[in-house]
Amino acid sequence: MTRKYAFIISLFFLAFFLFSVGAVYASTDVTWYFRADTHTVNGILGYRLNEAPSTSYAYDSVSIGAASTTSYGVRVWIVDSNGNLEELTSGEPVAIVSRSLNGEGLQSATWTCPGYNNIIDAIMIKVYQRFGTEEWTLRATFITENNTLIKLPEATWTFTYYTGRQYIDATYSTLYWGGNYQTKVELQYTEPTPYELMMWKLWKGDILGFLMLPYSWFLGFTAYSIVFLLPLGIVLYNRLEDATATLIALLLIGGFTGGLIGALVPASGLTLCWILFVLGIAALLYRLIRG
Repeated sequence: MTRKYAFIISLFFLAFFLFSVGAVYASTDVTWYFRADTHTVNGILGYRLNEAPSTSYAYDSVSIGAASTTSYGVRVWIVDSNGNLEELTSGEPVAIVSRSLNGEGLQSATWTCPGYNNIIDAIMIKVYQRFGTEEWTLRATFITENNTLIKLPEATWTFTYYTGRQYIDATYSTLYWGGNYQTKVELQYTEPTPYELMMWKLWKGDILGFLMLPYSWFLGFTAYSIVFLLPLGIVLYNRLEDATATLIALLLIGGFTGGLIGALVPASGLTLCWILFVLGIAALLYRLIRG
């Protein structure tokens, strides 16, 4: 019987690897909004770049004492887990928009991403401004969350900026983002295969994530209950020889904010802790009522 189970498990892993190595995922369209709130990712402080827009807004304004055209453009970098940068653009701003007359509103321009076939920790976009043909100056930095976990195909990105130009005795150039200003970038990405994610976790030294991914990929957070809580519950019950004491112990381990489990499982698995907490409370109340 033991050999039979070992054979089934081996077949499962073999099927998983064959599926994940050969899997090809279609590109997904996504819109990232330039938000007004900031965060620090892999040692880099920047405004958030996220699929959800912020309710508040921010702006950057600069002026020159003469009538001038104003322009905005961006540069794009890949940021690894150590904060190292790899630029996707060519060293100069791309997706450039300009204003030579007074006014404000949305302006759009495109850039062709050359593609990036490795799993990405984070993407950083820096916005630059210039007057006329002067040097570009950095005005704002935006960065995605850590562990973005995507790959980039060769595709066209569309940048939309809310810009303003006002000339009276000087030329004022303003960029707005967040709130209702709709400064954003529309792009495409592809998801890595399970095998690629496993190798990425192994490369980062996340041994637990490497071992758990085949299970969590198919079973979600319930995989953590099978791996952690079922053996733990059995051990506690054998040790305490009392169902109530076992429930209390599991309840404390689950905790209000993840407890000990939170140190072992990723954020996606913390749903398990809340389920454990609720079930523990329900079981204790049932035993209390039934006496």
